[in-house]
Amino acid sequence: MFCDVCVRAKMHQLSSKDCYSLSYSSLELVYIDIWGLAPVTSTSGAKYYITFLNAYSKFTWIYLLHPKSQVSSMFILLKTFDKNQTNHSDNAE
Repeated sequence: MFCDVCVRAKMHQLSSKDCYSLSYSSLELVYIDIWGLAPVTSTSGAKYYITFLNAYSKFTWIYLLHPKSQVSSMFILLKTFDKNQTNHSDNAE
């Protein structure tokens, strides 16, 4: 017999259900991941980074952060960039 916990502990990838997140416009659904505190700072002094994945276009952006508090300003920057690139108005505000 196999111990279920032992088998799961030795998995190289977590099992997950199929996920179908439908997005019909740019930035309608954005996956965000923040990483840090890095053991080594970047050449510009950043100790964190943030990634944004646009579920609609599958485009990914990565921004370096000096303080972690820059997260909201980076999202505003992303919205501005996307608005300029796609020529869409900002309906989310």
